Amino acid sequence: MEMIVGGKGQGKLDLVLARTGIFREQVCDGSNCPLDRIPDQPVVNRLHLLVRRLLEDGQDPLVYIHRLIEERPDLIVVSDEIGCGVVPVSGFEREWREAAGRACCLVACHACRVERIIAGIPIMIKGG
Repeated sequence: MEMIVGGKGQGKLDLVLARTGIFREQVCDGSNCPLDRIPDQPVVNRLHLLVRRLLEDGQDPLVYIHRLIEERPDLIVVSDEIGCGVVPVSGFEREWREAAGRACCLVACHACRVERIIAGIPIMIKGG
């Protein structure tokens, strides 16, 4: 498993596609992928939005992430960093940020490689 994190618009998915030769059509988008099964695409993009949808659906995102890790050890996971900045007033928004952060920690713990992307430039955090 690999994990790519960074701010919005930093070129995370573009880097993954260029590096792997995977096409956009092969990417599971966390904003609309099925919640009832683990995706079979090689890349899950926008994990933070998948976590949000799981919370909205009343599911525990960490249960889903554990299944993802078990069933797809070859997966590339891409997520925006959403925990920095002003703490949201909304209780749900705070819960979502916390859950997304914990989901990213869990993926990173099991990933053989973790990179942070800033302005399209990868910075190795784990692996090599």
